[in-house]
Amino acid sequence: MNFSKLLLLCLFTTLSYAQYDVTTVGNDPTSLYTTGMWVIDKGTSNTIEGSYYLSTNWYSKGYLTDNDGKVIPVSGLNYDTKADAFVVKVEIDSIFMFNDLGIKEVHLNNKKFKKFKNIKDIKHSYFEVLAYSNDIKILKHHGKQLIKGIKNPMTQITAPDKLVDVKRFFFINGDKITETKLTKNQFCKFFDSKSKLIRAYISENNISLKDEKYLQKILNYHNTL
Repeated sequence: MNFSKLLLLCLFTTLSYAQYDVTTVGNDPTSLYTTGMWVIDKGTSNTIEGSYYLSTNWYSKGYLTDNDGKVIPVSGLNYDTKADAFVVKVEIDSIFMFNDLGIKEVHLNNKKFKKFKNIKDIKHSYFEVLAYSNDIKILKHHGKQLIKGIKNPMTQITAPDKLVDVKRFFFINGDKITETKLTKNQFCKFFDSKSKLIRAYISENNISLKDEKYLQKILNYHNTL
């Protein structure tokens, strides 16, 4: 085991769950972004399917951008929906949770995340930025919900509890924030006097709003009107 890994393990055993500044050497991502805290990856109960992590594996690639504009690449980046924090697995059961105070934005695979305050009943959380232009932003909040398993009356076997994705969408126009669904009727009405033109653009180009990559194209078109 190289010196940096040994140093990390020593720090972990004495300072687990305590917030501190980390100084490391080598290739560990915590040597590049030095504030956060160590947590033990307890996973979920054996009776629960799924996890609170956004990605199903730890092979994701991403990067953090700090408030000074410095870009910090991170391999194995993930998002903990329960803790509302970005994390990286350093050892099998050791997770480093990044302190978000100095983070401007996070890119996880092809998704961009930023912190927003007071979005409806969500006081302060990371949101995925699906699209933006001028004063308009379309945001997506990622969460998890625990669904209790149901007993099969025929077999008397109870299905395991399951963590399922909960996705909420928000449309921000200036200071106005509205929760919405990505349906044509709900989506188009937010464009006020240009709603008919947006609806026609969606129809003429056979756009499905469920395919989120088209949302930015719609906002780009809106800017030309």
